[in-house]
Amino acid sequence: IPIGDGVSILAVIKFFLIFIFGFTIAIFYKRKISNAAGYLKNSSPATKTMLANLGYYFLVILTFVFALNSVGIDLSSLTILVGALSVGIGFGLQNIVSNFISGIILIFEKSIQVGNIIEISDQFRGRVTQINMRSSVINTFDNIDIIIPNSTLMQNNVINLTFSDDIRRLHIPFSVAYGTNSDFIIKLILDSLKETQLVYIREDESRQAKIWMTGMGASSVEYKLLVWVNANTNRFGLDSSGMSDFLIFIYNTLQKNNIEIPFPQMDIHIRKGEI
Repeated sequence: IPIGDGVSILAVIKFFLIFIFGFTIAIFYKRKISNAAGYLKNSSPATKTMLANLGYYFLVILTFVFALNSVGIDLSSLTILVGALSVGIGFGLQNIVSNFISGIILIFEKSIQVGNIIEISDQFRGRVTQINMRSSVINTFDNIDIIIPNSTLMQNNVINLTFSDDIRRLHIPFSVAYGTNSDFIIKLILDSLKETQLVYIREDESRQAKIWMTGMGASSVEYKLLVWVNANTNRFGLDSSGMSDFLIFIYNTLQKNNIEIPFPQMDIHIRKGEI
């Protein structure tokens, strides 16, 4: 049964069957590469994502072209249509094209990869779980998935906390009252830290825990405990839970040894005026 000037229902059915078949193969390929074992089992998540996405879109485009040819549509006749659509792309689809190109750049540049922990504009931190052609998915430490357009990652300042190295140093501030011996405080905290179950880097001689005196305030002497942690084995310092564990340890240690933890105080002197 012909439709219009010669496109039959059979040709339309043939087109959709070929496209569905090819689309199914593309989905199967993407899943297979994303969960690849064997020779790809040692590949990084970013490499698997790149191969999966590029192969998927290539198969979809190839299927679409093959389906059009199979029903007798001359692709050269679509040149005028493509030219007309380019005007729409330049206006209505500008953001989509921008995100698409940004996604390709991210995949090949590898400045941001799947598994990296990133911080965007001081708004949130999270681990990159997907980099797609239009958008990327960030899973925050509260287990919230945030979908971000790829152009945002390209145009804004992005802090990649695990770009070249997974090791990070935490700065845990604390203070004690004036009159407390500084050598005693430093030795006490460091010795007590070694006896805890807190997870931090202990064996690397170049990354040992240390304490700095950082200031002499109005009511207290201020210190910082510095420890190195691995961002991929724990999230210490990348969210508030790690900082909290170290602060609790310092507080309990000072309390146990009867070391005064100062708080701001103000003396008020009332002078009796002359009558």
